[in-house]
Amino acid sequence: MALPRRIRHSVSQQAQSLLVTGQRFDRFDQIRQRHFWSDYLFVPDSNGFVASGDYRLFTTPSGQSGQGFPFALTDRETNWKSANRVPDNQNFEVLELGVSILPGFNSDTQIPNANEPLITPLSANGANTFLQNTILAIQYLTNEISLGLCADFSQASSPTMGSFTGAHNALRATLPQEFVSNGFAAPGLRRRFKIPILLQHGETFSFNFKVPRTYWVEEGVAGPDVAFIARMDFWATESFVERS
Repeated sequence: MALPRRIRHSVSQQAQSLLVTGQRFDRFDQIRQRHFWSDYLFVPDSNGFVASGDYRLFTTPSGQSGQGFPFALTDRETNWKSANRVPDNQNFEVLELGVSILPGFNSDTQIPNANEPLITPLSANGANTFLQNTILAIQYLTNEISLGLCADFSQASSPTMGSFTGAHNALRATLPQEFVSNGFAAPGLRRRFKIPILLQHGETFSFNFKVPRTYWVEEGVAGPDVAFIARMDFWATESFVERS
């Protein structure tokens, strides 16, 4: 259902005020759209359980270690350059969010070798368990707002689920490779906000994966050594001053 004209006009004015005027600088006279992402590495325990708790995103910038990773993050894991806050010379109108699941890995090179046990991806059931039992929330300085289940923020234009056998090298010769999505196979279904999330320069925030109760995500496709990456991303209209 479309928003009433009065609310739509009010939202438009708020977005314009944030993106054009700001408060710290006289005028944010440059504007563009960008894609931002942040990853969290989940390593279930030896029995295949993900522990309850809050797993915070956009808190570790590129070049530092954190968010479950044992090494310094690069732009592969996140392209967010500030820790837990919006940079002082940028404002964002967040238009849509997404959650996706990627395979884990043994090391920062992602290249298996004969001296390490091969880490396996989640099965389709394990991925679905994560998506249906994990909440996506946004946290500000003083409050946290749950936005929905991770399954609500589907990735568009991907296979629903399936498997195949690959043989990239001797270690993978007998390993079934699974690919999954959030259950939507057609493009254009990713949620786009009618009322955007507005983030002002200097504002403290993070997005969180919230696990209210410990749950089991299986033992992976081919054994108990399971790790997976949960990525949260957003598209935003950005206003900035020239010095950025």
